[in-house]
Parts: sequence; C-alpha cells; structure tokens
Amino acid sequence: MTDTASQMLQALHADLDALKNAINAEDHAAAEQIVATHDQRLRSYIQDNGAAGSADALQALLAQQHAVADRMRELRDEAALHLRAERQSTRAASAYLQAGTLA
Repeated sequence: MTDTASQMLQALHADLDALKNAINAEDHAAAEQIVATHDQRLRSYIQDNGAAGSADALQALLAQQHAVADRMRELRDEAALHLRAERQSTRAASAYLQAGTLA
C-alpha cells in the first residue's frame, strides 16, 4: 500500500471517529457534513486504489462503519421510545381532562 493510500485510509477512519463524536453530541449539521466528506473521500480512495486494493484495510473500515451505524440505530430506537412515551402521556392527559369535563 502506498503512503498516499495509507494516509487516505487514516483519513477515512478519522472521518468515522468524527462522525461517531458528532452523533453522540447530537450535532446533526456536523454529522451531515462529515458523511458527505467521507463519501467523497471513500469514492476517491476506491477509484484510485480499486475496491480490492487492500481488503484487510477496507474490512477494518467496514467494521468501523458498522459500529457507527449500530450506534445510530441505538439512538434512533431510544428516540422512538421517547416519542411513544410522549404520545402516550399526551393521550392520557387528554383522556384525564376529558373525563374531568364529563363528571
């Protein structure tokens, strides 16, 4: 692997670290920008080195991408739980108010 390819892989891993941090900080604007930059960088790496350029290095990158995606799913599921609880609470409060006006 050339030094340039190695530097590009390091930058791709750094992108994913930055994305993980932005996601954990709920900085959605930064996360969006990081994803766009990462996508361009990855496309450039594959164009310059081929998809099979360094299978082990790409496998490690893929594992890191899966870890970030797993974290995003966890956060999505947590948000969904909060939204469901909020809807249930709102319905309960509405029912309570309605019952009070009927009494």
